[in-house]
Amino acid sequence: MSSILVFQASPDINLSPITERLWQANIPHRVIMQGNSQDLWVARPEDAEQVKIWVQEWQAGQLTAKPDSGEKTPWQVKSQQYLIQASRFPFTVIMLVLLASIFLLQQVGLVEMADWLLQASFWSGEKFDYLSFWNNEIYRWWSPALIHLSFMHLLMNSFWWWVLGKEIETHDGHVSLILLTLLLAIGSAFAQYLAVGPYFAGLSGVTYGLMGWAWARQSFKQAGYQLPSWLFPFMMVSMLVMILIDSAGMEMKIGHESHLAGAVLGVILALLWPRNKRLSANKKIEGEDDDSR
Repeated sequence: MSSILVFQASPDINLSPITERLWQANIPHRVIMQGNSQDLWVARPEDAEQVKIWVQEWQAGQLTAKPDSGEKTPWQVKSQQYLIQASRFPFTVIMLVLLASIFLLQQVGLVEMADWLLQASFWSGEKFDYLSFWNNEIYRWWSPALIHLSFMHLLMNSFWWWVLGKEIETHDGHVSLILLTLLLAIGSAFAQYLAVGPYFAGLSGVTYGLMGWAWARQSFKQAGYQLPSWLFPFMMVSMLVMILIDSAGMEMKIGHESHLAGAVLGVILALLWPRNKRLSANKKIEGEDDDSR
């Protein structure tokens, strides 16, 4: 990361008041003599604006010896920016925290996997058992999506949830993402149940559905997601390769049926679901404001 030049002064000017303030705020910086000038550089670009404000206060004789108690330090400003950004997609953040918390509770024995998965006692033992799925308690129709079998399983699903969820929640709204998640979770779970019975867990059916949704909305409804158009086709080809490897006898214990059902359902829902006109209008206004600046 390159340093940022924030101030230049003649050699006879004493810069110690401003450099002391930077040391107090733990802002990495340096003063370099360049010919007939002293150049003040900061190491982190995110600190530059705050340092420029302090320089202006110092030049005006308003810089106090120590930071005011009410004055935000750079890390506080950055934290506030992250919180403001996260407030645009709260359900995405809440789900991430929930997934991590459940996995942690699994590891310490406070969450039993059997209490979250579908009950094997209802399963007939035959594929395409359409009825017994619905004999489970209602919460179990969705709860397997919240359970993960390993840290890598959780990490991959959390990564895709973050990438896709925040885009969809920002462009389509909180309610849309919540309903979409519930539909994808139950749809992909039912497909996996028909294929292999109750022995499955994880959010991957939902994340594949979100990929299908985002691709279809981008391709057919001109949604402005910041996602590459090749992502969904690439993941579909990768899925087919994994299915071929599994069919060749190398059992990878991957829920292909859940992934495929989620992807197809996501595309179908994207095509049928109306655009959020209010959010679309807001995005248009934001874009016009950006162009006018």
